[in-house]
Amino acid sequence: MLFGELGPLLRPLSRRLAAAGWCAAAVGLVCGLAIAVGAGVRLSPSMQSVQEVGLAATGAAALLLGLAAASQPPSERQVDDSEAGFQASASDQVRSFLLAAIVMLLGVAGFAAAGWASPGGPSPQSIAFSQIFLLGAASCGLTFLLLNKVLPPGKR
Repeated sequence: MLFGELGPLLRPLSRRLAAAGWCAAAVGLVCGLAIAVGAGVRLSPSMQSVQEVGLAATGAAALLLGLAAASQPPSERQVDDSEAGFQASASDQVRSFLLAAIVMLLGVAGFAAAGWASPGGPSPQSIAFSQIFLLGAASCGLTFLLLNKVLPPGKR
């Protein structure tokens, strides 16, 4: 609903970059979950390649979503009274992406601390979960930046 209503306000280049970034985030999420759920104490060479693909997808997602946010100019349109309810709802939903990014960064810190505190050092699972939460934080934070630019200046 949110992107369906705010999506037409994005530039076509920003929409395409964001869609590619979200697809890369999905690849990174699948790879991270495969490592977190399917890996044992040590990673086999095939699982190491899956982890490398997941890390590359995480970087690509952050880069593409960052470019989408950078290429979208701030909105300069004014809000009329007929759109006031939509704008209030949209700004609340856009702000929820920021809250999600902060919560996911706390998850990254938690899994990283747990991995470093374990006697054997970080396990592949703790690294994979840290990657998943970092990917989520980057995706949510950059989506917040992108959609926040679409909102009228008074509703940010």
